[in-house]
Amino acid sequence: MQRPITYILADDDDVYRELTVQQLQLVPNLQCIAVCANAIEANTKLREQFPDLLILDVEMPGLTGIELARSLTQLPLIIFISAHASYAADAFEVDAIDYLVKPVAPSRLMRAIDKARMLIEMKQSIPAQEAFQPSADDSFFIKDKNAFVKINHADVLYIESLGDFVNIFLQNGDKKIALVSLKNLEQQLPATLFIRISRTYMVNKQKITAIDSNTIQLDKMQLHIGKTYTEAVMQGVLGNNAIKRFI
Repeated sequence: MQRPITYILADDDDVYRELTVQQLQLVPNLQCIAVCANAIEANTKLREQFPDLLILDVEMPGLTGIELARSLTQLPLIIFISAHASYAADAFEVDAIDYLVKPVAPSRLMRAIDKARMLIEMKQSIPAQEAFQPSADDSFFIKDKNAFVKINHADVLYIESLGDFVNIFLQNGDKKIALVSLKNLEQQLPATLFIRISRTYMVNKQKITAIDSNTIQLDKMQLHIGKTYTEAVMQGVLGNNAIKRFI
């Protein structure tokens, strides 16, 4: 039997905190390190023990869950639970693996835990040097269980950061997970084809159908451009190709 996944939970709502604990107690091979009433208490616990997983409310007094995540130099996997959907973009900017909106159905919480379990097992079973292999042609390989899967550059729509992992979204609607950081991937994929648009996303420039100073559109999909990335993205995508009104 594999070792249990350890977690710390922080939520300032007494009732919801207890409800979440009760739901998590039903999940096999899951071990609670601490249950905290706020993010400051969770930060103290993190200095004593480092869990596999943080389950955080967003709005908490003194320090929000997102502010806690931003303050950490080493991040475990993070699942946010909030009463408001509006914080989701900020949550994924700190590489959260999931964002749940209260009230959370037990089945939805279980899916989030299963996702965390899959990522942890992947990290334990795949040597880092084998997770991603660039190819001499216009493709790369990722380790998927016991096999290397080839992905053509032209098939990639965009890539999403999950901390030490990435989600690779393909043109045909499929999604692949690879044990490689977005920063590492950015250094290995051709800059002529791929461009980083925020802390969270990198896109295939050939798939961009529209762009403004805030968003990139990939057909019906819209992705937010990070404020510090705007100038570089506009230049990298448009260059001198935009039709000027005046010459």
